[in-house]
Amino acid sequence: MYQSTLCRRALPAVALVAGLAACSGQAPGTGVTPQALAPARSGAVPAKSTSHIFTVSMYLYHIVGFDLGASGNVKPAIDIYGTRTKLQSPESLAVDALGNLYTARSGGTKVQVFGARANGNAAPKRNIGGSRSHLGPTDGLMIDPAGNLWVSNIVGNAITEYAPGVHGNVKPIDTIGGSNTQLSAPTGMAMSADGRLYVANQTTGTIAIFAAGAKGNVAPVATIGGSKAGLQAPFALAFDSNGRLLVADVYSGLLVFAKGASGNTAPVAKITSVARPSGIVADAQNNIWATDTSYQSISEFAPNANGNATPLATIAGSNTNLDGPMYLVIH
Repeated sequence: MYQSTLCRRALPAVALVAGLAACSGQAPGTGVTPQALAPARSGAVPAKSTSHIFTVSMYLYHIVGFDLGASGNVKPAIDIYGTRTKLQSPESLAVDALGNLYTARSGGTKVQVFGARANGNAAPKRNIGGSRSHLGPTDGLMIDPAGNLWVSNIVGNAITEYAPGVHGNVKPIDTIGGSNTQLSAPTGMAMSADGRLYVANQTTGTIAIFAAGAKGNVAPVATIGGSKAGLQAPFALAFDSNGRLLVADVYSGLLVFAKGASGNTAPVAKITSVARPSGIVADAQNNIWATDTSYQSISEFAPNANGNATPLATIAGSNTNLDGPMYLVIH
C-alpha cells in the first residue's frame, strides 16, 4: 500500500526517529502531553448546531463527522464506512458548498465524492479519475469558492483543477506544474479572499503563493519560508475569516501567519500543544481546530491561542473511530 506522506517522506536522522515512532502509533519525544483528557469548553453547554467537523480515519477506512459542540470520547454524528464506500486509506478531504465530501486515498489516483446526506455504508455518488484526468499520487484536495476542485500531485509536483460536478475520466481545466513553480511534494492547499492559491511544499519547508488564475509552468508570486518562518514540513493549510494563514506543520506545530504574510517572516502565533498535526481549519468564530495523528484526536483552540495552549475541547477515545485523522473540513 502506498504509505501516507507523514510516514514516507525522506527525513533527517533526528526527525526520522520521531517520524517512525509516530507511524508505529507511538508519540514522538516532543514532551507534549496527550490532549485526550483536556477539559471541555468552560461555561454553559454550547448552543445546538447543525454544523459538523469532518476528518478521515485513514487506518480504519472511515470518514467521520462530529457536531461542532462535541467533546471527549463521543461517537461520530456521521460515520461513512463499509464495503459500498470502497474507501481505502482515505487521506485527503474537501467539502463543497452543498456539503458533498471529496476524498482520495493516500497516494491514490482517484477522487471519490460522497453526497451531503451520505452516512453509513454509502456508495460514492461520483468518482473522478482515469488517464485523461492526469491525477497523480494525491495528497491534498481543495474546493474553491467557484466550486472547482483542486488536487495536489505529491510525486509529479503539480496541481490540477477540475470543473464543478465533473465525474469519470475527465480532463482538468488547468494544471500548475513545471520547474518554475517551485512545487516540491505539494500537499495541502488554501485560497485567499483575493483568489491567490497557497500550496504547502513539504520537502522544502515552504509555502508557494500563486497569483489568481495562475496556470502552467508559472513561478509563484511569493513564498513563505526561511529561518524566521519556522516551517519544517507544512502539510495542511487554511484561512480564518480575518485572512490569517493557518498551517499544520508535522514537526513545528500549528503556525499562524498574519494576513498577507510572505517571505522569511515569523508567525504571529505558534501552538505547540499538538504533537503531530496533520489537519487544520477555522470555524465561524475563528477557533482553530487541528488533528493529531500521534494521539488520534481533534482539538479546538481559541483564536488567540499560542504556545503550549490548553484546548477548548478535544475529541478522542475509542468511541470516536479516530485512527489516523488527517485533513479537516467544516460544513
